Amino acid sequence: MQTLLIHNDSAGAGQLTPNELKAALSAGGLAIRHCAPQDPALDAMLAEPSQLVVLAGGDGTIARILSKMPFQRRSVAIVPLGTANNIAQSLGILDATNPGSGNEIVTAWKHADIQRLDIGRIIGPWGENRFVEAVGIGPLARTILQFKSEGVAAADRIRLGREAFHHALSKAERLKSRVTVDGQALEQDLLLVEVMNIQHAGSRLRLAPAADIGDGQFDVVTIRPDQRDAVLAWIKAGLNDEPPPLTVTRAREVEIDWQGDPLRIDDYAPKTDVYEGPVSIGFVAERLDILVPSKRDQQAEKPASAVGSPTVSSLAGNATVTA
Repeated sequence: MQTLLIHNDSAGAGQLTPNELKAALSAGGLAIRHCAPQDPALDAMLAEPSQLVVLAGGDGTIARILSKMPFQRRSVAIVPLGTANNIAQSLGILDATNPGSGNEIVTAWKHADIQRLDIGRIIGPWGENRFVEAVGIGPLARTILQFKSEGVAAADRIRLGREAFHHALSKAERLKSRVTVDGQALEQDLLLVEVMNIQHAGSRLRLAPAADIGDGQFDVVTIRPDQRDAVLAWIKAGLNDEPPPLTVTRAREVEIDWQGDPLRIDDYAPKTDVYEGPVSIGFVAERLDILVPSKRDQQAEKPASAVGSPTVSSLAGNATVTA
């Protein structure tokens, strides 16, 4: 099986090196081409035919590659090596705290199911972009764009990121921008808007627990001033398994009359000198096929691991990947 491996070797503090993953893929009968995310040849390699694309890295790397990937008849496998691993968490792919060895990961793909992944599209004064995670305006966007993790131990990044968002939300003023959801204007004052394609955002915050990444709808998360205290308490208590006390509206299209509020597309700000104007958010027509742990394996594992996400090793079995 022709396989393109894109591995960010700066992610995951070296927990799984490119050579280790390449060896596991080769041992599984896969013909490997390897490319780094920053390689100038990346776009050309993505355009070449392959049956499988393996993305190993954090959310930033994975989202950027997925959003630019040409739509072909092939599957994508994700190896989460970042800190938050929001995409992998939302897809239910792997236990983000224990990605496992290369052999375990490759073995788990043998019985994997296919999950369709929607790709978002945003058009604004700067032009057009694609995205995977979310478009947001307000304090979470500000936190994601400003929070720096360099020099911060991996064990502290989630905690410090949540503290930074807690502080930003506690000081947030009402948004100047106005939002329209499937043609219906949101008339109330808002502190935050997150147009989410996945369940998690920021420092692994499960803001949209019912989000389905393949249903052609966004979960539009909003926080009103009267909801602020309850959300702050939810963040501080770390109640990620409980629904957050905010508002979620399902929508296929979102329009924003952008008036300079902090705006993020996944984990970056648009490159623009114009900070106001109409912003349109929707989906591209095509979807990607993502390998996720099989429902059969998860059902078999339930009695032994009723709490938490399934680990790679729990999905491995005794099979090996073959061409």
